[in-house]
Amino acid sequence: MSDTLGIITLLLAFAVVAWVAHRNSPIAAPLLLGFAARVALTLYDSYVQQLPGAVDGMGWDRVAAIWARGGVAGTFQYLETGHELFIWLMSVLYALTDRSPLMIKGFNVCFGSLAIVVVSRLAGYISDDQRQARLVAWLIALVPSIVFFSAVLLREVAVSFPLSVSVLFLVRWYRERRSWQVVVALSALLVSMAFHSGGLAVLLFGGLWMVGGWFRAIFTFKFKHFGRASLGMLAGVALAALVMSSGFGLSKFKGLESGNLNTLTERQDNYAIGRAAYLGDLHAESSTDLVWQAPIRLTYFLFAPFPWMISTGSDLFGVLDSALFALLALRILLNRKSVFDNPRAAMVLGVFAAMALVFAIGVSNYGTALRHRNKMLPLLIAAVMAVPSAKRVRAGLPAELQRPAPI
Repeated sequence: MSDTLGIITLLLAFAVVAWVAHRNSPIAAPLLLGFAARVALTLYDSYVQQLPGAVDGMGWDRVAAIWARGGVAGTFQYLETGHELFIWLMSVLYALTDRSPLMIKGFNVCFGSLAIVVVSRLAGYISDDQRQARLVAWLIALVPSIVFFSAVLLREVAVSFPLSVSVLFLVRWYRERRSWQVVVALSALLVSMAFHSGGLAVLLFGGLWMVGGWFRAIFTFKFKHFGRASLGMLAGVALAALVMSSGFGLSKFKGLESGNLNTLTERQDNYAIGRAAYLGDLHAESSTDLVWQAPIRLTYFLFAPFPWMISTGSDLFGVLDSALFALLALRILLNRKSVFDNPRAAMVLGVFAAMALVFAIGVSNYGTALRHRNKMLPLLIAAVMAVPSAKRVRAGLPAELQRPAPI
């Protein structure tokens, strides 16, 4: 029954992805190939050899099976946010059907594949360049770390997919100023935050961006869409206040509300274990320490493991992932004018930076860092690769590439 459920889920996922590919023909090839890569990897993980780095999923599967013994009604006593929410959803599915890790992976494969469409569409709204939007689709489809976390039994897809949807509609709102787009963006962000607290950084950054834009309109006497911008700002600020007061989705920040740095140090120490640990002796004893240590921690978070940290074959995967982040950082540097002159690209890059900083402060292990930074990697790819290179900008874009991407 377990295998049957898994295969049925993958077949249903294929039907969904094939239909979406038919509706989005410009990116049908990367979408279908990305789906195939994810299916192949999840079948390898299930039937050939378990992939390294997915140990948590085994434990979650056992816990979900235990929770499911009391039936669907019995699972509600375990309902919480964070990774417990992912386990709870697994337990509900197990209670309704049967224990099937492959079924859960099938859902990850499905939504991980649909993220190709979401992020490529985000790239299309950032920069009206069909060629760059298709390039982003190919990258999201085939970047090894993105494929990996879409194929194993972990919650990364449950965090990154609604996060990407949220940022897509935030960019659409910035471009079109329709109130319903803010509602969709904030709703999707709440879903992402329900699975991981890191989405708080997006909420705070987005709120500051909206407030800044509102004041900029007043000071420059540019009041186009001012009413809609005001409604969007009020919605974002209200949601931020509600989240902060209720504590929804903030499980990772428990103990830090009062600025207790000892709690932060303890969490850094908890991560700084094993051969993948880094910066084990770097602790913040004051707010000043947080400021000067942030660039160091951010560097390790984004680019570790460094080549000299390689000790096993699995570390090569981490080094390749780090090299991708380094190449994206280099592209930002080389095309900084094109990127930062595009307000939508700058917004998405700001979202990525805010989340990366929040994660970097608390993480001291490059294995954990690799998982967390890949939650936001699709956003970084969209922000950096959607904007044409400086060389292409100087040469001028062909007219057919200057229209909004149809995807």
